[in-house]
Amino acid sequence: MIDFDEIRTIADDAGFPRVSVYLPTHKTGPELRQDPIRLKNLLREAGRQLAERGLDPRTVDELLGEATAHADAETDPFWQTQDRGLAIFISPGETRYVQVPFALAEQVHVGWRFVVKPLLPALMRDGRFYVLAASQNGATLYRGSRYGLDPVRDARLDTSAEAFIGRTQIDNDLGFHGTRGAGSAQVHSLGESPKDETQEQVRRYAVAVASAVDEILANAQAPLVLAADDRMLGMLRAQIRSASVVADGIREHPTSLDPETLHQRAYDLVRADLDADRQAAMERFAARQGDDGAGMATRAEEIAPAAYEGRVEALVVAPDAAVHGVFSAEESRAFAAREPAENTIDLVDFAVLQTLAHGGAVYARPVDRTDDFPSCAAIYRY
Repeated sequence: MIDFDEIRTIADDAGFPRVSVYLPTHKTGPELRQDPIRLKNLLREAGRQLAERGLDPRTVDELLGEATAHADAETDPFWQTQDRGLAIFISPGETRYVQVPFALAEQVHVGWRFVVKPLLPALMRDGRFYVLAASQNGATLYRGSRYGLDPVRDARLDTSAEAFIGRTQIDNDLGFHGTRGAGSAQVHSLGESPKDETQEQVRRYAVAVASAVDEILANAQAPLVLAADDRMLGMLRAQIRSASVVADGIREHPTSLDPETLHQRAYDLVRADLDADRQAAMERFAARQGDDGAGMATRAEEIAPAAYEGRVEALVVAPDAAVHGVFSAEESRAFAAREPAENTIDLVDFAVLQTLAHGGAVYARPVDRTDDFPSCAAIYRY
């Protein structure tokens, strides 16, 4: 899954040369053989553009060397772990790879800044949600989009019910009393049955998982889908506080679902809510637009400073929207430019990244609203 902080770091990186390469990739199948060939051709084009900018052949070879090493054959292990798209960001001394869960058009950009616009759809609110798949064997939190699921790697979820549920087989004819503690169950004669004690231990496990999820998703604004058997799902729903838990969960043991099925069933549950949020944002924009335009804006030169200051609550943008210009952090002002130059940035990209950084929502403009909705529309918090 695309990491927002990583993309923001890449977008903020400046200096010449900065090479951005985009290409479609394949996980399996005969098309995979074409991926290294595509990369080789794109790197050849990057070399040509670098030469036109004055770099000598040796410098070009050194700059593109790491990426070029992956362009020889599909047998390279590098190609065996790809997703549907690949972005490569190359600067002197560093080559960064970002796997993308959707197909990308072949592109090469050479300049003073990296181009990140093709990655922005994966960061927009109308395609983001979480899935918690939990069982007594462990819990996995996924970050989801319309394109797929990726596990969230966090040590706080590295636990299973083994830490809470005793494994000793006990004679059901005896009476028992369970002493509850943080570790394995302690069993004494007379009192609660092993079944009651196990139930309590499963509950404690659910509390631990819920607490971890609350910490991880403390600042998240996306919906959360629960996938678990009925007992575990009910316990988790009762304990999770921070996330927006979807009313309907996936009432099935998650290990019985392959990743594609888990994604599809989860996305089916959140699709209407995600679309509703975007529609609500667009309706609020239209209302403010009709109210003398207070609390909204459509010009990137106005939106970029507001986003930088954390004043943008919601932003609706067309995928191809772009306005080149200059932003001054000292003055918190932006100016549009007639043409791209070494000191310009894409103000729309900048506004998207700043809105997300300050907890705002970003939505893609629907394809059927091209004629009657601005390509860039912001709703201000204040």
